[in-house]
Amino acid sequence: MQNPFPKIHRFFSEKKILAFVFLGLYLAICIFLSLQLRFEEDITRLIPSGKDKVITEKILQNSTFSDRLLISISAEKEGLQDSLVAYADALLSQIQNNDSVYFDEIRGKVPDEEIDRVYNFVYNNLPIFLNERDYDAIASRISQKGIDSLMEDGYNRLISPTGFVTKRYFSRDPLNFNYLGLQKLREMQVGKNFGIYDNYLITEDRKNIILSIDLSNPSSETNKNAEFLSNLDTYIQDLDAEFTNVKAEYFGGVLYSIANANRIKKDIQLTLSIAGLLLLVLLISFYRKFWIPVLIFLPSLFGGLTALAFLSVFKESISAISLGIGSILLGISLDYALHISAHYRNNTNISELFEDITRPVLTSSLTTAAAFLCLIFVGSEALTDLGIFASVSVLASSVFSLILIPLLYHPNEQKITFIDRIASTDYSRLKFLPVLVGFLFLMGLFFFNQVGFNEDLSKLNFQPDVIKEKEERVEGLAEKDGEVVQVISYGTNIDEALQRNNELYMDLKRLDSNEVIQSYSSIGGVVLSTEMQNHRLAYWNMFWTPEKKEELEQNLKETSAEYGFRPQSFNRFYDLLNTNFTNIGLQQYQESGSVYLDDFLSEAEDFAMVSSSVSVEDSGELYQSMENSEGIFILDRKKMNEDLLSGLKSHFNELVWISLLVVFIILLISFRSLELALMTFLPVAVTWVIALGMMFILGIQFNILNIIISTFIFGLGLDYAIFMTNAALKEYESGHSYLQTYQASIIISAITTILGMGVLIFAKHPALRSISLISILGILSTILTVFVLQRWYLRNLLTEPTENNKPAFKFADLFVSLGERRKISGPLYYRREVLSNFRYKKKFYEVNEKFKSNRERLLKISELIDDNVSALVLNSGLGVIPFFLERKHPGITIFAAEKDEDLRKDFRNTYQFQNGTIKLFDTYENLPEAETIVVDGNVDLDTLQDVIGRKTNKVIFVNSAMSSRWLTELNYEIIYRQNDILAFRKLD
Repeated sequence: MQNPFPKIHRFFSEKKILAFVFLGLYLAICIFLSLQLRFEEDITRLIPSGKDKVITEKILQNSTFSDRLLISISAEKEGLQDSLVAYADALLSQIQNNDSVYFDEIRGKVPDEEIDRVYNFVYNNLPIFLNERDYDAIASRISQKGIDSLMEDGYNRLISPTGFVTKRYFSRDPLNFNYLGLQKLREMQVGKNFGIYDNYLITEDRKNIILSIDLSNPSSETNKNAEFLSNLDTYIQDLDAEFTNVKAEYFGGVLYSIANANRIKKDIQLTLSIAGLLLLVLLISFYRKFWIPVLIFLPSLFGGLTALAFLSVFKESISAISLGIGSILLGISLDYALHISAHYRNNTNISELFEDITRPVLTSSLTTAAAFLCLIFVGSEALTDLGIFASVSVLASSVFSLILIPLLYHPNEQKITFIDRIASTDYSRLKFLPVLVGFLFLMGLFFFNQVGFNEDLSKLNFQPDVIKEKEERVEGLAEKDGEVVQVISYGTNIDEALQRNNELYMDLKRLDSNEVIQSYSSIGGVVLSTEMQNHRLAYWNMFWTPEKKEELEQNLKETSAEYGFRPQSFNRFYDLLNTNFTNIGLQQYQESGSVYLDDFLSEAEDFAMVSSSVSVEDSGELYQSMENSEGIFILDRKKMNEDLLSGLKSHFNELVWISLLVVFIILLISFRSLELALMTFLPVAVTWVIALGMMFILGIQFNILNIIISTFIFGLGLDYAIFMTNAALKEYESGHSYLQTYQASIIISAITTILGMGVLIFAKHPALRSISLISILGILSTILTVFVLQRWYLRNLLTEPTENNKPAFKFADLFVSLGERRKISGPLYYRREVLSNFRYKKKFYEVNEKFKSNRERLLKISELIDDNVSALVLNSGLGVIPFFLERKHPGITIFAAEKDEDLRKDFRNTYQFQNGTIKLFDTYENLPEAETIVVDGNVDLDTLQDVIGRKTNKVIFVNSAMSSRWLTELNYEIIYRQNDILAFRKLD
């Protein structure tokens, strides 16, 4: 297929204004289409497809877990409860008056009116809040002994200084039934050692008040949250100075988000400054032009916008996660612009540039794009987006590099730089380097499968010690010493979800009593399904028979009279026992102020869920106990991340094999040779083994970031291997070394990659350092393998055999001896021997077709030529006829003449010519006399007449339309006329 890029270049070079208008219009269309895309930061799009994918997605999408801040106000010693309250009042006042835009709700203080409202709500719906165990307590309290004890206790509280509080509730509930219902509300908090003091949630030792703030902005909004925390720091600093024995501190996941954002910002500013400066100096010193760095990035810009525009045609939204990762991986597209500009710098002949660079650039982009496109097999929507984005952008970048770089870059006369000097060395000839590569490869074989995969995402976060210490102190007070997980009950509607949550609640109570879990927060004992409410109402009515109510009322009146109570003092209590209770709905729960339903309930179309928080030391037993529970899902963020990453890891393992297969097939199609495909593919496999071995020795593990970056390094390594193969092929075809040019382009690409990503080694953020380490290790391993190992076997298998009268390596040569090859190729035609001169060359298929269509003619020509004579072939072309005749008649002297310089170059650069006796001439004048002249095609008649001398005995025309009648005048007769062959012999 003809290369279209020279024509495109000529067209745009002649019409540059039109070219810039076209590129501007194309850019505008891409930008317009790209702006139609929505970017989603939905973590569930990373989840690979599977049986739990739908449920997991629904639960994560409907979760309402707030970004919460815990504030601990602590006293240095006991007895300072009032100071704690005063501090808390002052702090709340500051926050509520000045920072209302930063939070949705503050919890930890319960107003008096809310306490009354909660009490009344439970009291008015008491049967719904009582389980069957509570009736054992009630049975004890309504006994005579129970009544006597409770009446005495109530009386003593009434006459105490706080009796005005007791009076509000005692007459309505003298036997304290309502307390049994109120206890269920305590189960909604993870932690048991809390009480209420002056309406504040306080620890059991009375030394700490705990407040929690639901932030309005998610943790990702670090700027806004940082503003609020800055204000909060000011309030706390002022109050700490005012209250000498009380201090406050706070903790929330947002602190880690802010610390990570600030750390990444500082690291990127530092590393980009270093990398940018070094890259600028490097590129300017190499290309001697200030604007080259901008030009190098231009094809990548067009490639990225092309990919976004392409995606916008088929999708309304894409994952922002995939775009972020894809932006990093776009660095590979710089590789093509660097290779083209480096080659153009060393050879300004535009035709030769496209001949040399088009195939390796397109092959590299196709293999890399195919490797990225294999991400669709992972089954993750986000990674599918990434695969499409990266593959389209890489392909588009390679095409735009081939168009824009030759069009816009005009190299001047270049001076030798340090990169040129480094690239001029054939490192495969330094004996210690092949030994080093072999040693590293053998070492890698022992360790490559032992590299671990870090599934703990927290290890990728920047976690300053001061925040970790604050986390331990604050969450220790909030009784979050263990791991807190969410246990979700779900169903197709809210009632089904509540019913399952009620069953879950009983399981959690059992696990709590068996100390399998530390504590739990659940609405299972408070917010009940309709079925459970009906069950409890029925149990209440069954328990309170008319006889039991009458007996209780009589005993209570008699006992209370002993303390001076009138018979009608407890009429409201008697009315409670006779109330006809009914079901209550979610709206009534919400209006009661007793629960924060939004924290526990979520409802969408055909899906509803109820969450419970469980504190556990080890979640293993919890998972085991819930394993067979229908409609129950444990949302453990840490384990979910581990499962997600584990699933992605296993999919990536499959992806590696798929991508390797696809890449190899593309190499096979591109080179049309199993040997060349393997020679190109082998360095990638060796590099992978060496890099993995070094990772194990250095203690580097894979994680979700660097395993994707390794795809980037894999693509670069493949590019370098393809270019090194093409360097060897060009040297093999032309007989001249182009190693310096190809190695220079690879070195400049490797240096820019190491500077761009390797400089992250100076970052303090562990995720950035992780990317840096794997990049440096991968690039260095790739360069070592390509420059040493690949160059070594390419030199020994392709270029050097020609010097030793041998064809380039082919697998068949390992198994077939020369004699056997003759049998296979046929003793008549020597097809394999002739074609082996052109093995792996661009002309091979042309020669093969010519040989195939002319083999009978070749055989007849050889029969017409006698042994031990001299033969001259005019229009010898690539040398097929001379090579064949030399094989058929080893004793004859062969001369060949060809005026086309390119054909002569290809003819001369064959192992048979360089090591044989054929003499090649570039002119038809003063040619040596020969006994037989073979004319392939047409030759000027005057020239032919001049060539035929006294010694010429035979003239053979092949595929010729020349007039030959004049030969009869020179005393020649026709001895053969058939199959486009016309042979004459001179008569004695």
